[in-house]
Amino acid sequence: MGKKKFSIELPKGGLSNLAKQTVCKPHQEPSADATEWQRFTHYLDEFKNVSEHGECVWLLKEVKREVERVKFESNSKLNIRQLVNAIILAFIKEHSDELKNIRPGKLWKRGLTE
Repeated sequence: MGKKKFSIELPKGGLSNLAKQTVCKPHQEPSADATEWQRFTHYLDEFKNVSEHGECVWLLKEVKREVERVKFESNSKLNIRQLVNAIILAFIKEHSDELKNIRPGKLWKRGLTE
């Protein structure tokens, strides 16, 4: 018995066009006057069907447990990646000015100035 050949027909334009087709749509930003919660829920919807793995970020066990608790108590089919991305992005967008002034090794309170 001879070896069977396995072949797959490539899409027109090759693999580069295939990669372009699978890239996620660009994220739309919520309105400028949206609250932090409105941003969060907007980003939950934006990240719902994202299939890319992105970059690796390690969470402490305690943080991961809190995220899993939120996921469990939400009674919806959120995945952890979707939830964490929405939380982080909503926080960053809401506090971008304060984040520009973060200094390591000091405790900072919202509105604190040097």
